Amino acid sequence: MRDIKLLILLFVTGSVLLFSCKDKEADDNNNLCTNDFDQVALFTNVADNIVLPTYEKLENNVDALSTKTQEFLVTPDEDKLNELRTAFKDAYLIWQEAAQFEFGPAEDIFLRNSVNNFPANTNQIEFNVDNETNNFDLPDTFDQGFPALDYLLYGVAGTDDILETLKIYTENTDKLKYQKYLSDLVTDIQTKVTLTNERWINDFRNSFVTKTGTAAGNSLSQIINGWNENYELIKRNKIGVPSGVLDLNFPLPDKVEAFYSGISSELALTALNASLRLYLGMDESGNNGVGLDDFINEIGAEKNGTTLDAVIQEQFIIAINAVAELPDPLSESIENDEAPTVAVYAEITKQLVNIKTDLPSVLCISITYIDNPSDSD
Repeated sequence: MRDIKLLILLFVTGSVLLFSCKDKEADDNNNLCTNDFDQVALFTNVADNIVLPTYEKLENNVDALSTKTQEFLVTPDEDKLNELRTAFKDAYLIWQEAAQFEFGPAEDIFLRNSVNNFPANTNQIEFNVDNETNNFDLPDTFDQGFPALDYLLYGVAGTDDILETLKIYTENTDKLKYQKYLSDLVTDIQTKVTLTNERWINDFRNSFVTKTGTAAGNSLSQIINGWNENYELIKRNKIGVPSGVLDLNFPLPDKVEAFYSGISSELALTALNASLRLYLGMDESGNNGVGLDDFINEIGAEKNGTTLDAVIQEQFIIAINAVAELPDPLSESIENDEAPTVAVYAEITKQLVNIKTDLPSVLCISITYIDNPSDSD
């Protein structure tokens, strides 16, 4: 009797194991994580046609910013200040394209926090100027980078009037202190941008293009996480916070990016367009290489009866067109009527479920960065 029970038990156990193996085999065959997509081609295109050209252009623009800064400090006149302001804007715009590459060398030196923590802490800047001190090695401060330059070039006189600004650097009792702080700011930006670009060129690029797979830390994870985190910063910091939608509907127009120069909407539009191009694998000239869109199309990702790619591209266009309708200065637009900015925030937010949940899911990538705890979206 015991032998019969033993035989029955062995038969049942074997059957369960057999069916379990078949179920696992079926699951493996349908697992989107297992595919033949050429990740190396994707990473090579991103590195060689998007990241490296962007960093090269950023470095060139920051070098030009440094040159115009020194020319202004040698001969501080109206023409030189205008040229410096133009160089500042050119560098700030190209930074919007590089901000989404906060992995590898940029992450190692906290590049994004070092050059674009906003809004600027003007009290700290004035304290630093007065005491002739600074510490640009602390990435979580708000007295450095482009936002601090925005203040020193447009807001330091309490107005963006160029002649009044010029007086700070020519007639003010502390003019030499302001000149030194301006020079130190630009030098720090230049040093960190150059270092990031050099590290990409010298070694990171070659390792980046070969780190295939879906594990955290591999190149696909780095691209998707960096891209998503920057998109959320566009949504939250550039649009959400100043509109008041994240602060009980109390508008905070002075929290916009580039408050003093008044180019906030232009910066946000540049950042969103760069986000779309990275997704498409498109370089600045419009040449469409291998991108995330090709990856999700190859595995047949769908949503709402169409391709996930079509959904993502459509929402990008809607959000970009919405931002394009926000006039600069954005702070004044919000002061007059915050409703259009709140509406833009809603359109940008709609994309998140597509790119932060759906796309990583079908590509088997985990979102590893930490969300802002005060942002529920």
